Amino acid sequence: MLQKKHILLAFLAPPKRIATNQNETVLATLVAAGVPIKQACTNGVCGVCLTPLLSGEIDYATRHPYGLNEKEKQNGYFLPCIATCKTDIAIDRPKVRLR
Repeated sequence: MLQKKHILLAFLAPPKRIATNQNETVLATLVAAGVPIKQACTNGVCGVCLTPLLSGEIDYATRHPYGLNEKEKQNGYFLPCIATCKTDIAIDRPKVRLR
């Protein structure tokens, strides 16, 4: 049985935790929970969903985050469209805001 992981939305006041399945992308979990996040390609290429990972570990499995450059990686960003949670994670507000 797959164990649920949790995503802490650290940018909300007060912070909120939402549960995700281990095989569900972070983006799919956020959208299902009504968290506003901009998205476009949903395959790790465009970088529109770029989000700061504050803590925890994500997994891209066999996918490659082409929309993420080295500077963004070093600054702790990840692409939730192709990432799943290896552990509970905490995220900050996505870089690109919805209008």
